[in-house]
Amino acid sequence: MKTIGKIILGLVAGVILLVLAVVLAVNTDFVQNKVLQYATNRLSEKLQMPLKADSISINFFKLRAQLFGVDVELPKGKTATQVSINSLYFDIIGKDVDIQGLRFKTDNHKPRKNEGKPKRGWFDAGHLDVLADVQLRVNHIDKDSIAASIVHMNATDSISGFFIKDLHLDATTDMKQIHFRNAEILHENTIVNIPGLELWLPSKKKGMALSYYTTKPLTAHVVLKDISRLFTKALEQFTMPLELSVMVEGDADTMQFRDIKINNEDERLHVYANGGIENLRDKYLLNISFHVDEMLAKSGIKHEIIEQFVVKKFMMTQLNKLGDIRYTGDFSVLRKREVFSGMITTAKGKLELKNLTLNDSTKYLSGTVNTNNLELGEVIDMKDIGKIAANATFEFDISKERTAEVRRTKGGKLPIGAVEATVKEASYKKVKVRNIDVTIYSNGAVAEGELENRARIADTAISFSFDDTKEMHKMKIKPHVKIHVPRIFSKKKK
Repeated sequence: MKTIGKIILGLVAGVILLVLAVVLAVNTDFVQNKVLQYATNRLSEKLQMPLKADSISINFFKLRAQLFGVDVELPKGKTATQVSINSLYFDIIGKDVDIQGLRFKTDNHKPRKNEGKPKRGWFDAGHLDVLADVQLRVNHIDKDSIAASIVHMNATDSISGFFIKDLHLDATTDMKQIHFRNAEILHENTIVNIPGLELWLPSKKKGMALSYYTTKPLTAHVVLKDISRLFTKALEQFTMPLELSVMVEGDADTMQFRDIKINNEDERLHVYANGGIENLRDKYLLNISFHVDEMLAKSGIKHEIIEQFVVKKFMMTQLNKLGDIRYTGDFSVLRKREVFSGMITTAKGKLELKNLTLNDSTKYLSGTVNTNNLELGEVIDMKDIGKIAANATFEFDISKERTAEVRRTKGGKLPIGAVEATVKEASYKKVKVRNIDVTIYSNGAVAEGELENRARIADTAISFSFDDTKEMHKMKIKPHVKIHVPRIFSKKKK
């Protein structure tokens, strides 16, 4: 028995010494780097892409591991993509993961989309250089499911300048569907909250496409200035905070927005709408369209909104005199075109817009407007003119280059363009007139127009001109009369 006991004690001691030797060996740089080399080679074979890591540090006494200098180059296609990590830290007991210096870089070997286009934003998926730090917690993991949380993440794209101050969320997945909960994204002035999002992963084997939808409204406190460098310089001064609520769903090609609500802080502006985006992956067929159930801009807020944009302001006095403005209608954003149609209701009457088109290719604004009860005299500060019923077509030059040339040669404060209208009914002082043709042409310095009323015996006309929309009551007016000569007298004269 003594001999057997000695043998057992010897075996136990041997096992303890062997385990201790293995642990001590594994904690040496030599063994750990051999393990790292074997693991990266096997992973490279499995992933079919080059993977390398500079070093690994495993502390089996504290049950922690740390990787340094991980670098992955994804398969080359049209866009070269590289992912690298300065350090990757695991706490095996606490299941915490700390990623420092995560870098995601793309290069499609083409010029940037905004090259030579100063108005265009800097975002370009083909040219990204994102640096991020991420703290993860793995709450549960097995072969069929994972539950994890992003405790904190910050990221900056050094090219576009866009950054995320903080992002955190909870997520669970069964490898087919991902459930996102309590997501919050913080920018400099903008906060986006996504209480719930369901996402189905694509699978060619099962014939499943990517799709997603929000389970509760996405809400956000938005300052548009935050995305100006990304998408458009025109928003770089837009500091007015807006509150947003919307339900979102879609797939790889479409996005649908339901129950859109937009308000400013004091609710002088509110918008209720529905809409969507089609052909997301084809810039030539991309179509963004919305139906606005109601937009209300109360008196005063209109001026504040326009002041947020870096554009030339025209006819602001007339705009303010319209009072509260309500709009119901539709608008679409197509390739290099924006089209609006709908009804504008103001304190001075209603205006129906048809095909109001902003053409980014030709740089012209055009469209048709109809009214049956506009108090034109009140709007342009000419009290002798009463309500009018009319329809008009117009076209204005919005090219900065062409406008600058006109300003250089002629000066002026007016928009450049033309209006043709038919006044179905109007009143001047106590005189009512009907069926008057109106033409107005502005060269930027002076606007000249003519009102013509054709009759059987004589045509009456009034020509007018003005050079400042702020002082239209000072316009110059000159009447004309053209008497029709009867044909009988005309023949005798011959």
